[in-house]
Amino acid sequence: MLTALTRAIPLVLLASAAVAQQAPPSPDAPRVGITKDMAEAVFRTPEGEFTVSRDQTPGAKLEGDWALTGPVCPPFCIQPMSPAPGVTAVGELELIEAMKAGDTILVDGRTPEWFTGGTIPGAINIPYTQAVERLAELNCEPDFDGKFDCANASKVILFCNGIWCGQSPTAIRAMIDAGYPAEKISYYRGGMLAWRLLGLTVAGGAAAADTDPVAAQEVTPEEAATPGAGAASAAADGVPQGAGQAVPDATLTEGENPVVEGTTEEAAKTEEAPVEGEATADGPAEVAEPGGAANALPQEAGKNPAN
Repeated sequence: MLTALTRAIPLVLLASAAVAQQAPPSPDAPRVGITKDMAEAVFRTPEGEFTVSRDQTPGAKLEGDWALTGPVCPPFCIQPMSPAPGVTAVGELELIEAMKAGDTILVDGRTPEWFTGGTIPGAINIPYTQAVERLAELNCEPDFDGKFDCANASKVILFCNGIWCGQSPTAIRAMIDAGYPAEKISYYRGGMLAWRLLGLTVAGGAAAADTDPVAAQEVTPEEAATPGAGAASAAADGVPQGAGQAVPDATLTEGENPVVEGTTEEAAKTEEAPVEGEATADGPAEVAEPGGAANALPQEAGKNPAN
């Protein structure tokens, strides 16, 4: 017994010596890294170079709209891990690695006022209402059948406001219906909610999409710079936009932010945004508003899905 113990002592001493020889942490190292081997990440995109790191403020926490835990469901219901067959769900580290590699387009599928209020660095804004009409920006070409030839489509990652947000899932299904290969689409389900929760760098969206008729509302530059202000403005002017918006009865109804399910025909009766039916390259299909009137609003029927 004594011999076995004596033999074990050198091993313990060697292990202690190895620990002692490890270099001490650099005084310049961040308190909070992305991983133990990655203090920050650099994205290089056509829009420029972006550095992503985590908030170093002790005790930092989410506030405002981002701190809400119980948006009303419906319409703010938990999204599936993958919004369509063949689409890959990714987390923060997979997104960061893809952007570092430089071979993926990061798409913020939210409406413009959410984008300008803060987005993931390097993201471009293609609102879910414009997902099909702007497929050329993702290297698809219109074909002779009224759809798109996406043989050379780029790899893309889509995201929106979080696990209860229906905007990017709606965009993904519309893209696939128009001919985009599902295997080239990834879905960052955590979205801005998880990104902010981890204290990762948020950039003001500097190239927001043109506001379309569905999302039209007045938001000042000062409001746009404050996350959640677009939602408050939307509530004031009656245009449904985001989670946590203040409405007279403090409850968001399906009419104010409809569930993103159903066919075009059902949407005409229920105000829900359709996710089925044939999307074409000729432009947004006419959809009927409640009451029978028809117009040519982009892609979805008159209302926004859960933000």
